[in-house]
Amino acid sequence: MPEFNTERPRRMARGLGVALAVLVALSSLALVAITQEPKKAVSSPMPAKAAIVPQIADAKSELEIHLRGKSFSVFKRPIVMYLGGVVKDVKVTEGQSVKAGDTLAEYELDPQSLAQVYNVVKTANVDNAKKALADAEMALKKLEEIALPIKQIALDKIKRELSNIKELRGKDLVQDSAVKNLENQLQVAEKEKADLEKNIEQTRAARKVAKENYDFALGTYTNSIALLEWQLNRPFGPKDQDKDLKQAFLKSPIDGVVLRINPEFRPQAQLPNGFQAMVIAPMDPLLVRCKVHELDLVKLKTGDRATVIFDAITDKKFSCRIDRIPFTSRNPALEVPADYDIECLLDENPGGIIKDGMTCTVKVSVQE
Repeated sequence: MPEFNTERPRRMARGLGVALAVLVALSSLALVAITQEPKKAVSSPMPAKAAIVPQIADAKSELEIHLRGKSFSVFKRPIVMYLGGVVKDVKVTEGQSVKAGDTLAEYELDPQSLAQVYNVVKTANVDNAKKALADAEMALKKLEEIALPIKQIALDKIKRELSNIKELRGKDLVQDSAVKNLENQLQVAEKEKADLEKNIEQTRAARKVAKENYDFALGTYTNSIALLEWQLNRPFGPKDQDKDLKQAFLKSPIDGVVLRINPEFRPQAQLPNGFQAMVIAPMDPLLVRCKVHELDLVKLKTGDRATVIFDAITDKKFSCRIDRIPFTSRNPALEVPADYDIECLLDENPGGIIKDGMTCTVKVSVQE
């Protein structure tokens, strides 16, 4: 049986397997090299985060705060009957627009109020003070322009006579008694002049006091008349004092709207001193007063713009700005959160469509 050499084919098979393995390994490395990007082109994770963080920090979300509130006039002016009386005529109605100086109502003073007016208008204090001042001025004028010059003339005459008599005495033409007599007359005349000058000073002081009293009386009268004219809305000058003093009026002090008329303020009603008959207020611009929780208050500031939607006028939006943010809370109790009443000023009230006391929602956009 022939013998075959099997060692050689085995060596060839092993060599072929090694070569095939090397070829597979090289092919795998080549494939990895082709599919993978170069290492220098790969961004490190840290720079990528650094690029994203500033973008997140700069982005601020907008928050809309909704507040409930009511409309109010910026201020209100009460119309008061400062002196009691009987209502004769009411010339306006609630909601009516009025101008400053318009007559709102007419009434007549009751007897007690009329007596008070009469005592002011017909007072004699000014006339009495004026007469006292005139008397003091006349007395001073007599002393300064008549009595003092006469006294000075008499004094000068005595001085001349004394000078002449002394010359004659030097010539032994008269006795010493004559000189002595004139000297005594001179002393008396000088004393009378000094007393007269003192009297003049006292009269000047009296005139000064009389002038002060007159100025005070006149000032008091003028102020009292001005007060009556302001209270009763009618003149009380010298030409008007003969007119019916019972007549009085209520007039509007400002341009605005009659917000309210007291139900008791009717014709023929007798009302007391200080009775509040009406309330007048401007309706453009208006305030919206809102209740704000402390967590929302810190996000608001004066001047922030907002949008107002009234419950009764949902189809319209009105612009406003925050006009006042209070520093103190409405409820200081420790066991409850704080809330505040802020005020927003409406830009306009076209046609007076917004009334006093209308409820609304205020929307304020703020940055978180």
